[in-house]
Amino acid sequence: MQHGDAVDKSIDPERPLSQQGIDDIQHLAWRMQTMGVQLAHIFHSGKLRAEQTAEIIAQEVAPAVQPLQLNGLNPNDDPSGIAEDIGKMADNILITSHMPFVSRLCSRLLAGHADIEFASEPGTLFCLEKQGKHWRLVGMIRPDFN
Repeated sequence: MQHGDAVDKSIDPERPLSQQGIDDIQHLAWRMQTMGVQLAHIFHSGKLRAEQTAEIIAQEVAPAVQPLQLNGLNPNDDPSGIAEDIGKMADNILITSHMPFVSRLCSRLLAGHADIEFASEPGTLFCLEKQGKHWRLVGMIRPDFN
């Protein structure tokens, strides 16, 4: 997923979540909870806005899961290594990162290359599922979707 809406770097160079971003992620977490989503692992890039997003989701959806920083999730990182790593995992995971990384990771998993960009907005969750050797997009939730 892409982190929630963040304040402009002219306001705070660390770019924490804005109040709108917090509200959006809390609403998304509530939706995930009502859908029965279960997560075994939550990873984030280490940037404050991604870490805050991961923490909100963990608190509401998977309180026993401690979000962890994972290298290779920054905006312009190559998604190939992460794609291989998560392809080996059997558990449900959440990755909280940034654009264009999230878009390129989805493209890599779904199309085999990272050239296709998905349009989204902060706080968008892409739900992918692995079937055999292939991935499929099973859903997408935007923060403005009620």
